[in-house]
Amino acid sequence: MEQRSERPAWTYALWGGVGLLIGVGILGILTIGIFLLALALILAVVGLVLPATRTSAALAALPGIGVMPLVVAFNNAGGPGERCVTTASSTVCSELLSPWPFAIPGLLLVVAGAWLAWRFSRPDAAS
Repeated sequence: MEQRSERPAWTYALWGGVGLLIGVGILGILTIGIFLLALALILAVVGLVLPATRTSAALAALPGIGVMPLVVAFNNAGGPGERCVTTASSTVCSELLSPWPFAIPGLLLVVAGAWLAWRFSRPDAAS
């Protein structure tokens, strides 16, 4: 019988953070994104150097990347079209995009990444 060692949660957090930094970096490429992508690269190198993080926990980067398209989809819920918010002293209108081009890839990345990380962290039934 093989003894399975549990992976520490911080390894998943590291790779999820790398994915999240990549997602935010891509969305904000014209402003702060380049710095976030550089930080993601540094964390990815750290993740590749440390033996504890060279596992299937690296698959947690996929859901991390998928979070940002879901945030954009959530912010555009009710779109496409114009949404106006009226207060006692002003009215502010904004144009909303369709949330579906962001929601579908975001959901696919989160679900597929979570499933892959779960699948490859299980002990094999044949062993």
